[in-house]
Amino acid sequence: MSVRQNLAFGLENARMARAEIDARIAEAARMLEIAPYLDRRPGQLSGGQRQRVAIGRAIVRNPTAFLLDEPLSNLDAELRISTRAELAALHERLSATMVYVTHDQIEAMTLADRIVVLRAGRIEQIGTPLDLYNHPANLFVAGFIGAPRMNFLPVKVAPGGTGRPSLTLDGSAGFEIDGNVGAANGDVTLGLRPHHISLADAGKGDVAARVALVEALGSETIVHTKTSGGQTMLAVVAGQCPVASGDTVDLKFDTSHLHLFDDTGVRIAVS
Repeated sequence: MSVRQNLAFGLENARMARAEIDARIAEAARMLEIAPYLDRRPGQLSGGQRQRVAIGRAIVRNPTAFLLDEPLSNLDAELRISTRAELAALHERLSATMVYVTHDQIEAMTLADRIVVLRAGRIEQIGTPLDLYNHPANLFVAGFIGAPRMNFLPVKVAPGGTGRPSLTLDGSAGFEIDGNVGAANGDVTLGLRPHHISLADAGKGDVAARVALVEALGSETIVHTKTSGGQTMLAVVAGQCPVASGDTVDLKFDTSHLHLFDDTGVRIAVS
């Protein structure tokens, strides 16, 4: 079956007039930029072109909403990026509601106006991509949104010397944070994204750690570390970083971006 026949199939079954079918196919082909491929068969198309044909079958029916169930899951990494951009552009052109199902948080963050995070059939949080990134409701959402994923560390909360809350990790001297954590006290989970951890001069960080792995990506460096208590922490450093496995580094936390979670995994508001 050719692309043209594929697009026409549902309309022919609905006994639509031939002229209307041809008009709808021509408009969908123009919109999806597949007009040169209308007489080709599936084996002559790339993965991205096949995805556009599948979307075209929906477009010709003039739906009020689209349901896309993991449409990029079978594509390789490079094609996934380009097709993701095509879907975003298509959404802008159609101005139609699209419900997009995915397990890929990058697809969710880049394509969605609003995200519904589900776990085992239960809604964990609803919000814009940046709402979920900046204010995750619980540990599950915090771990799902963002790449590399958020660091989670067991810490103790206690009043600091200046009256501000103090967090202690691995029995270290601890560090104070700005804000009020309400009635939170004792054991909690600290969440901090790798992009909010930097490498400090010796003795000027919040925690000392040993470098376990360095991922040098050119534009940024992902540094995997382990604390003395065996906690794994990732730091993302802009540009190229002259550290190597086995080095001891001081990690500095940007406490304006930290998250705290109680023993049930629910976010503790820091005000």
